[in-house]
Order: sequence, then structure tokens, then C-alpha cells
Amino acid sequence: MNTVIDFPMKTSLDLPDDLYRRVKSKSALEGRAVREVATALFTAWVEIRVPSIGVEAPDAVPVGPNPGEQWLVRWRALGAHVAAATAGSGGLVEQLERDGR
Repeated sequence: MNTVIDFPMKTSLDLPDDLYRRVKSKSALEGRAVREVATALFTAWVEIRVPSIGVEAPDAVPVGPNPGEQWLVRWRALGAHVAAATAGSGGLVEQLERDGR
């Protein structure tokens, strides 16, 4: 019998000082650890259902005669849809510059 031990993933985030102080203060007032709050927020975020954009999101590699090719076709279709939806908005660098990052 194999036993799987699930160790938590360690990560680092760069947050603005003011934001972290506010999160730390609110967490303390609620009697919660920042880790607990972050885990709850990440969990909620990944479980949010994104409205359909007309292309099925490739959640997993489909089964079939050539799953890798089917997966790639779905990703390319989704990429084309996103590119069309964001046409004229510039590239990532331009967007970050507009956002002041």
C-alpha cells in the first residue's frame, strides 16, 4: 500500500508594502493567518467559472486517437479568440506601461 503525503507548496510573492500591511492587519483582526487568507483567496479564484467566450477552454487533454493534437487545436482556437478580442490593445509591454507597472 502506497501512502501519499501531501506537503504544502512554498512560494514567495512580491506585494506592495502597504497592501501587505493592510492584509496582515485585517488577518490579525479576524484571528486568521495570512497564509490562511491567501489560501482561501486563491481557492476562490481558481474555482470561479469564467463566462463562455465561444471556445471551449482546454481543461484537460481529451481522449481520442490523437489527444495531443486535439488539445493543441483547442489551445490555438482559444488563442485566436483572445487575440481577436484584444486586437488594438497593444502587446503585454504596452499594457503594463499603461497600467503603470
